Amino acid sequence: MTTAPNPSIELLRHLTPAELAGLDDEAVRRIASYLRNTEYDHLDALCAQEVASFEAGPLLFLTQYTATENPQHEQQGLPFLGPFPRRSYFVPLFQEFLNKHKCLFVPKSRTMMTSLSAMGFSASRAQWHREETVVQTANEDKCGHLIDYVRAFWEHQPEWLKQRHPLKRRSAFAIAWQGGGEVASIPSGADKIRAFHPTWYVQDESAFLPEGEEALSAVFPTGARIICISSAAPGWFGDQCSR
Repeated sequence: MTTAPNPSIELLRHLTPAELAGLDDEAVRRIASYLRNTEYDHLDALCAQEVASFEAGPLLFLTQYTATENPQHEQQGLPFLGPFPRRSYFVPLFQEFLNKHKCLFVPKSRTMMTSLSAMGFSASRAQWHREETVVQTANEDKCGHLIDYVRAFWEHQPEWLKQRHPLKRRSAFAIAWQGGGEVASIPSGADKIRAFHPTWYVQDESAFLPEGEEALSAVFPTGARIICISSAAPGWFGDQCSR
């Protein structure tokens, strides 16, 4: 399909410097709006790419077009709002997310920001690809904490991105976008996941999750892509990672 020439740009191509200087305010506004929206289209498309890079895809969005909140900022002497960090290991981590494994196990330490990464990835999949993620964790307090990551990613993006990707509803345990895409959280329990048929299922702190292995067995028939994240502990999660 051929795009019709924009009259504002066609006008610019044929004007002399003197005529450009004589443009009225309305013409200048139209030209500025067109140029601004063209740039927004380009950046929006870059963030939508399914690549693991700080120059495109979800990591571009997380590191340059939104911010995270740090509740411990006063004790740490840091700003309350800050960009998602550009740590080198995020690139292979997000590549594994994007590889869409049937079941991916991610062992972590508590300082690796892996749960935050999974929520950033989930927000990206909802916002640009209309996919649904259910994250399961130990209890309702933790559920609210993980959804709060997603809320912050949406709230702290520029207004032009929020206008392009508005929300349909939000609560303490779910955020849904207009036109499709959602991130929801549920507490532990094998039966709780049976009501959902998401695109992605994220299990947080799998090694410590009551009925974590049973919940995983309940997810497999849905066809969801599974990401299990946990710090180290003996048990079924450690056994899976050792294999």
